[in-house]
Amino acid sequence: MKVKDLIMKLIYCDPEAEVQGRTYKSDTVHAEVYALDINDIDNFPENVDLVLDSLDHINFTENTIFEELTRKVLDWGKSKDLLHEENAGKQFMKFMEEVFEFRDEWMSYENSTKYISDNYRERYGEITRTYQLRDNMQLEMGDVFVTLIILCNQLNLDPVDCLARAYEKIEYRKGKTINGFFIKQEDLKGDLK
Repeated sequence: MKVKDLIMKLIYCDPEAEVQGRTYKSDTVHAEVYALDINDIDNFPENVDLVLDSLDHINFTENTIFEELTRKVLDWGKSKDLLHEENAGKQFMKFMEEVFEFRDEWMSYENSTKYISDNYRERYGEITRTYQLRDNMQLEMGDVFVTLIILCNQLNLDPVDCLARAYEKIEYRKGKTINGFFIKQEDLKGDLK
């Protein structure tokens, strides 16, 4: 778990959370286990600092923010009776609809940003509109995630595992970025290599 995920989990998602880890550079059974109960932190006579040199060897039991939100989305999908494999085709269409809605918001944002930068002095008030467009774009991207998480469930796929496998596939990939597109080494032709 990354530090930012831990902080978000403790502050925003679950103030009742207990963080468990091991105090040595190993998570073997011989390492001393510690627990930090966030509710009890006020009962300490002085502030408690949790200092970590590295998170590489610490095994936290809390879910990441993404996993927690995935669970909430799936709970919502279940309450709407969506989580059936036979609905996957329809969910894919919903996913595509959300992708295109995101594209529309993105294009509005891009056009607004260009317009404001071209006419900044005359259009100072338009900056508020740009923030609204950015919020709309963020909302539409969230909708893309919701539909994708539900589609993964319908197909019995774990979105976190899918993301991990995709990253493993591209992690060491070689290639070139041409006109804003990354082209895999094996797909480069002739002089582009």
